Amino acid sequence: MDDKTRIVININGGTNTIVPSATSIVQNFYGEQQADSIVQKKEIVNTKETMTRQEQELYRYVHDVEKLHFYVKQIGNCNSAHELADVVKLMLEDGQVRKEIVVKAAFIQRLLPFATNLTSGGKVDNVRLQINNMLAARRKKEKMEMMVKKGG
Repeated sequence: MDDKTRIVININGGTNTIVPSATSIVQNFYGEQQADSIVQKKEIVNTKETMTRQEQELYRYVHDVEKLHFYVKQIGNCNSAHELADVVKLMLEDGQVRKEIVVKAAFIQRLLPFATNLTSGGKVDNVRLQINNMLAARRKKEKMEMMVKKGG
């Protein structure tokens, strides 16, 4: 048994068929996925054209129209700068924005028009402070998780 070739197959998603005795495999693509992507691009363009000016400015940072509308709704529900920082945290976790961008005044100014329910801390500097606090807490949590992994 030691003289046989050892094969390792890693499967990461999708539909897979393993046929150990097959001598060849054929996979056919019929273009349905490409047609869907073309239709989706047209829908995104149409959706982008119907966005408000403020939404288009935020679209510079969040290029997914559906996510953008979700974030706008979440921002509209925020009552404090701390809650707004939580929405920014969600944007970071979703990979929509980078941590270097979220503390910039230009980015924060694009968020504020949607934060219509803010009862306190509705200025760029205060929102930046809350975002920095959130980033610091994130770094601390990541550091603790790394320490736990090394120790365990």
